[in-house]
Amino acid sequence: MPILNIQLSGGLETPDGQRVALPSQAVLLQRGPVIQVTVGVGQVVAQQVLQQGGQLPPPVTGLALIDTGATTTCIDEEAAQKLQLPAIDVVTVASASHASTERNVYPISIEVAGLPIVVNAPRSVGAELKAQGLLLLIGRDVLQSCVLVYNGPAGQFTLTL
Repeated sequence: MPILNIQLSGGLETPDGQRVALPSQAVLLQRGPVIQVTVGVGQVVAQQVLQQGGQLPPPVTGLALIDTGATTTCIDEEAAQKLQLPAIDVVTVASASHASTERNVYPISIEVAGLPIVVNAPRSVGAELKAQGLLLLIGRDVLQSCVLVYNGPAGQFTLTL
């Protein structure tokens, strides 16, 4: 099982332009457990496109927030359009900040930076994530086959796939 151990680092810029480092636990509190990922077309759809002689769009790279509050993995809607992902369904979703809304469902593949594996998320929901600096929310549909250890005092987390 591949293991990814992350200790976040970061800082702030003071009003006079100096960069001040923050403790890892403050960065984890502020940003949450984020990992670098590359997202592409889901495996089944990719095979169909290639068999028909088509070309796949280049994958998109960005940050994914590990979100134990999300039932389903979500992809930024703009990124889904850029990847030319086919909407395979429409579902009604609700969140802490939004009433029930209809959202497209897309088949995606996720490659976690630093790990030699690809995870398929065949029913990822489109969401407006770009404004938060995110490409993905990794939901419980993917996390159900992982081990996640969140160590707040140390400012680190471990994800085992």
